[in-house]
Amino acid sequence: MGIQGILIFPMIIAILITYLLSPLVNYLEKQNLRRGKGIAIVYIFFLTLLTAAGFSVVPVLIREVQELVLALPEYAEKLALFVEGLENFYRRFNFPDGIREVLDENIAELQRSLTLNLEAFTQFLVALFSQTFALFLVPLFAYYILRDSAVFKKRFLRLIPPGYRLNMENTLREINLTLGAYLRGIFIISLSVGLMIYLGLLILKVKFALLLGILNALTNVIPYFGPLIGAVPLVIIAFLQNPSLVWKVIALIVVAQQVENQFIAPQVFGRSLDLHPLTVIIALLLGGLYLGFLGLIIIIPLIAILRIFFRHFYPAVALAIKEKKQQGIKDEQK
Repeated sequence: MGIQGILIFPMIIAILITYLLSPLVNYLEKQNLRRGKGIAIVYIFFLTLLTAAGFSVVPVLIREVQELVLALPEYAEKLALFVEGLENFYRRFNFPDGIREVLDENIAELQRSLTLNLEAFTQFLVALFSQTFALFLVPLFAYYILRDSAVFKKRFLRLIPPGYRLNMENTLREINLTLGAYLRGIFIISLSVGLMIYLGLLILKVKFALLLGILNALTNVIPYFGPLIGAVPLVIIAFLQNPSLVWKVIALIVVAQQVENQFIAPQVFGRSLDLHPLTVIIALLLGGLYLGFLGLIIIIPLIAILRIFFRHFYPAVALAIKEKKQQGIKDEQK
């Protein structure tokens, strides 16, 4: 992780935390409590909560990561045997040589892909834990954003021409409300899905239940594709542990997603980004293509922000351009 990752990653997490905590801080400020003290009270409350949870969660999480790293050679061997079984199965049939060559190439590619993805996933987890010192910057960044957000806003508005200042203030207010509702909703939904997956895996006695639950909570922030991305390692781990678990895990994933779609999401999202599904899918494809995993996470809020800007400023800009053209015509007539 370079200097950009050390700064950008904590800043993104800090902005997310700011949106999650701002309703509580604003409420305490309305109770005639200084904003700095309100932030301190909220920090102490959640620090106590996280510390209590950390004593039970972090050791289990570290142990599961270590077990996964140690189990990697065994899992790679099982994947190789699985691929070999596929080869033996289709070779019973008298396919033409061309089809047989294509199948051989695809099965070999499947074996390489599964092995490489499993290794890459493990390396990602190890790298993430080795860079946790960057997370210590998050509370510091979040504190100053929470405390001085109004100051930042005023200084920014001073840079805007007076004729556009009120419009920009309204735009920022709408962005703040929309983005805050979206991020808080995503957080609650992802936490709920991760908890359901974790408890379900515990009941089914699937290994690495906590790690896989957290992974599903993280990937669930990606619309449409997130549940699918999170389901892949669940199915692979279940298959490698015991093939009979695969259908049970798939049923668990389906039930968790149905509970989310039918009960949790409608209650949580009081405000919607109001984006067409086709727009979301195209945006996710482009975001993932050009910005990677980070693009999948930020592209939808970014489009929502740009749309708000466009809605507020397009009429004013179009009017200014029209008036400029009319003035040009009058000057030519003179």
